[in-house]
Amino acid sequence: MAAPAADAPPNVLLINTDDQRFDTIRALGNNEIQTPALDSLVRRGFVFTNLYSQGGLVGAMCLPSRTMLMTGRTVFHIPERNVPVPEGMTVLAKAFENAGYRTFHYGKRGNTYVAASEAFQTKLYSKEGFDVRAEQPEQHANQVIEWVRAGGNGPFFIYMAPPVPHDPRSAPKKFADMYDPAKITLPKNYMPEHPFDNGDLKIRDEMLAGFPRTKEEMRRHLADYYATITCLDHHIGRILAALPANTIVLFTSDQGLAVGGRHGLMGKQNLYEHFKSPCILAGPGIKRGKSDALAHMHDLFPTLCDLARVPIPASVEGLSLAPVIRGEKREVREYAFAVYKDVQRMVRRGNWKLIWYPKVGKFQLFDVVRDPWELDDRSGDPAQSSRLEEMKRRLAEQQDKHDDKYAPRPV
Repeated sequence: MAAPAADAPPNVLLINTDDQRFDTIRALGNNEIQTPALDSLVRRGFVFTNLYSQGGLVGAMCLPSRTMLMTGRTVFHIPERNVPVPEGMTVLAKAFENAGYRTFHYGKRGNTYVAASEAFQTKLYSKEGFDVRAEQPEQHANQVIEWVRAGGNGPFFIYMAPPVPHDPRSAPKKFADMYDPAKITLPKNYMPEHPFDNGDLKIRDEMLAGFPRTKEEMRRHLADYYATITCLDHHIGRILAALPANTIVLFTSDQGLAVGGRHGLMGKQNLYEHFKSPCILAGPGIKRGKSDALAHMHDLFPTLCDLARVPIPASVEGLSLAPVIRGEKREVREYAFAVYKDVQRMVRRGNWKLIWYPKVGKFQLFDVVRDPWELDDRSGDPAQSSRLEEMKRRLAEQQDKHDDKYAPRPV
């Protein structure tokens, strides 16, 4: 393959996995998982450690997350799953096509904004059915590699969204054999049950394991989770080896989840820190580094545009993270804000994070830098009473800013 001109536009590969928690990469501190391909991205790329989806109003939180990614819009400003792209809105594939890119998509059709997927020039969809889940990483890699090798005129934009490590988590035997459940370490915030009613404790994901959660069952779930991620990582490595040198790679996931009994939970229908996604960028013009700047899923659309020198559409509400990557700014947003249905709301500013459960009248206040496992709720601490009131005001401001019509303001 001929070397590109020095000023040629970069190719772009966006990998968006399904339900992969931010801390499932060995190079980022998880010594029990094997992820050599993602480790290589970390070693040469830039990592954001605080990437939050803004959640959504449905239990299948993948759908709003992916729609925010594909439109660059905030949680209450995204279109419904099956409607055409609204007039005046530009989806990610079209933004790159308009700049001269060839576009390719391979991913889930379910839990996706269909019009954004259909906007790709070439689109393939993952096989439906849980019985074929283990085959998907290899099939996705094969198709992506074949398309890259086929070549074409102009730079390419690839969006690969495999349906793993979403449950039911199954991996080929050679990967499953790498993980002995008995040797898996449970998280520090493992609990047999969630300590209070969070407004939706019997949602689908929470029914995947028994109540109360047992240590043995949680270790089995984590072993399966890790094996599926290691299988996916293997095939990501094959893709990375086939890419031209001038390719920007962005690896992320729609959101994380609590699998393993974090706070007694299993799923993604909550707003604890395990809801965060991994976020690694590597490629031409991207220096190695790490940032704890607050970021949202819809920030990735303008970030890729910025890095590839593609005009950012006027309909995009996200903020480019490229100034942080380039060292021009420490952060681009002061707050992170997320929702789950009408039963949970979250705001984070600096080290502090407030979660509100309006249906049950409950607040939690965490210093997530000092207490990343969110075990020390400071909402009842008299020394933090003024901070609690301030965070309530900040949350109400974010609800107003994002046009939240689905939950009252905290009092």
